[in-house]
Amino acid sequence: MSALPEGYALRVAAEPDFPAVRAFYDALIDDMVRLPYHPLWDKNGHPSNQYLLAALAAGELWVVEHEDGIASCLIVNHAANDGYLNVPWRVKAAPGEAAIVHAFGVATRHQGRGLGSAVMRCVMAHCRGVGDKAIRLDLIDFNLPVQKAYLKLGFVKCAEVRLYYEEVGWQLFHMFEFAL
Repeated sequence: MSALPEGYALRVAAEPDFPAVRAFYDALIDDMVRLPYHPLWDKNGHPSNQYLLAALAAGELWVVEHEDGIASCLIVNHAANDGYLNVPWRVKAAPGEAAIVHAFGVATRHQGRGLGSAVMRCVMAHCRGVGDKAIRLDLIDFNLPVQKAYLKLGFVKCAEVRLYYEEVGWQLFHMFEFAL
């Protein structure tokens, strides 16, 4: 697996981590709400407790720890919005052959240090190791800084599509893919 910056450790979350994970997302939402590229996450919407607990129980919720607490969280699985079926993906992958990244966030105090890119390189190495053919994700339209970061990592923008998520309704999303 690729390396993280010194002082950080990536692992799959365990049940006792849930309060810290919830606090991580709540703090990130508080920090992002004033920014123009806020992904419309909401403490009462997404990521919900139910969503996070289901990912935790399935072993799909990852945390990056630092001496000052959780620095990053994300979910990696094979579950995709139905709208993914209509995207002209570049990599031909049957269901279960493309990993999907969800709810990836880096604590504000850890941004700008390359942590997000390092975490994604770890995800790439893991997915390659388990035989996935691609990594896919969607980014809400106005989240431009994150779009640029994924392009820099080698992701390809495959489409812009309107997707429905209960938490945000119909929104325009940019669909990204990384071939493994």
